[in-house]
Amino acid sequence: MNAVMTDVMLPPTEELFEVEETSFEPVYLASSEVTFINENDRLSLTMADGTYYPRVTLRRCFPFSTNNFYITVMTPYTEKERSKELGIITEVEDLEPQSRQAVSEELKMHYFVPVIKKIHKIKEEYGFQYWTVTTDRGEKEFIVRDNIVSTSRQISPTRWLLIDINQARYEINDDDTLDQRSRLLMVRYLLL
Repeated sequence: MNAVMTDVMLPPTEELFEVEETSFEPVYLASSEVTFINENDRLSLTMADGTYYPRVTLRRCFPFSTNNFYITVMTPYTEKERSKELGIITEVEDLEPQSRQAVSEELKMHYFVPVIKKIHKIKEEYGFQYWTVTTDRGEKEFIVRDNIVSTSRQISPTRWLLIDINQARYEINDDDTLDQRSRLLMVRYLLL
C-alpha cells in the first residue's frame, strides 16, 4: 500500500468552533441597595428596585480568610435551573444592621467548623478511625475513613482540616497548642 500525502487546508480555529466573546465583569451589590432577611431558616434578598429573591445562598470568595469581605450572592441550584450569581457584597459590615445579622448567621451556618482543642482517643477498626475529641463547641465523636489522603488536609504546617464520613468538617487551628498526648495521637494518625 502506498500512502499518499496531501496538503489539507483546514479553516482557521475560529471557523471550527463558535467563539463567544464575553467577559466576566463582577457585579458589586451596593450595601444601601440590598436587604437580607432570614425567613423560616431561608435567607431572602430584596433589591432596591423591588426585585425579590425568596431564597439566596452566600459563599465566601477566595481567600476564605477574609471572612466578611467579598461574599458572593447566588440563587440556589435546583433540579430545574443552575445557580446564578446575583452579585458580590464587598464588605458585610457596610450592610444595615438587620441585613448584616442575617448575612452573618447564614455564613456561620454554612461555614460551621468546630475547632479541635483536645484529642481523647482515636480507634482504628475495619478501615475507619473513630475520633473522640473536645472542640470549641463541646465534646464530639466522629468517624473518618482510614485514608488520610481523602479525609485530611494540611492547610499550613500547623493547621489541619478533617472531613468525616458525613462530610462534616473539623479543624485543628494550631497543632502546637494541643497537649502532648493529643499531639502524639495526631502525629500517629495524620502524618504519613
